[in-house]
Amino acid sequence: MCDKRDSQKKRFIEALTASGTISHAARAAGVSRWTVYRWRSADKEFREDWDYALEEAIDAIESTLYQSALAGNTLAAIYYLKAHRPQYRDRLPSVDVRKLNAEIEEGLARLNENCRG
Repeated sequence: MCDKRDSQKKRFIEALTASGTISHAARAAGVSRWTVYRWRSADKEFREDWDYALEEAIDAIESTLYQSALAGNTLAAIYYLKAHRPQYRDRLPSVDVRKLNAEIEEGLARLNENCRG
């Protein structure tokens, strides 16, 4: 039983490295997603192998993205730069939550006064 499980775990890790997705890797290993998540929570070495496999899959995508950017794919270049250079990332305006909350409370107070009077 243990040998079969070890073999399934190995197949899962190999497939996860190749596919980058839990569902596909579990299917390739012949087990359910729930089984691999149970293994992940119970087996530290498996969890570490899983994390490493995902990093390898992401590295492969990043390499492909980089090659596409070098080949002239503008969208790939934008995504690559956003991932690696903070100055190219989209910026959201900063929101002062306390000030916003005070403004909301003032508006609610005015509404209450108008309703009463």
